[in-house]
Amino acid sequence: MVIATLGVLVVLVALTTGATVWLIKTRPAQEQDPDSKFWYGFAGLCIVVPTILITASASALAAASLAAVAVVTGCWANKIVSRSMASRIAAVAYSLRASEDAALTARHHQILTRWSHYELDPGAAIDFPAMSDVRVPETSALVKAAALAEQLRRDTLGEPGYQEAITLLELAFERAERAAMTSNPT
Repeated sequence: MVIATLGVLVVLVALTTGATVWLIKTRPAQEQDPDSKFWYGFAGLCIVVPTILITASASALAAASLAAVAVVTGCWANKIVSRSMASRIAAVAYSLRASEDAALTARHHQILTRWSHYELDPGAAIDFPAMSDVRVPETSALVKAAALAEQLRRDTLGEPGYQEAITLLELAFERAERAAMTSNPT
């Protein structure tokens, strides 16, 4: 009977301690309430401490065992929750970076698609020959910007240099298109 009661108390202390640590580490950030950390800790202690103190009146060894269970469970739960939170933060950061990379790649593809219109459409190639002529300074700058963006896309996708190269490519395309439009007023 005593062993069964002690087993129930061990489970109670372990579950309460683990849940308290989990609540203290995860809930305040979700609730945006700085006081919730205190109240979760207080509520957990209101269960664990009386359990240990009442057990101490019957057996000091049993109370020490419960205290040891509480400490070990608290340390273990803290480690597990910290790892879980770190992996969740890393997953969010990876997802954000992947979406930023996809957006940059889409911008890159959009500029190349717009430029290919001048290369592949015979009417546009006849009306705006400057968009294909690398002797035109603006078109030459566009070709260089496209080469740089492509190189950085392959080498350093997601790095600040690639983002700057895409911005440079967009500006070079706009300048080349503007120059081609003014050179052919039709």
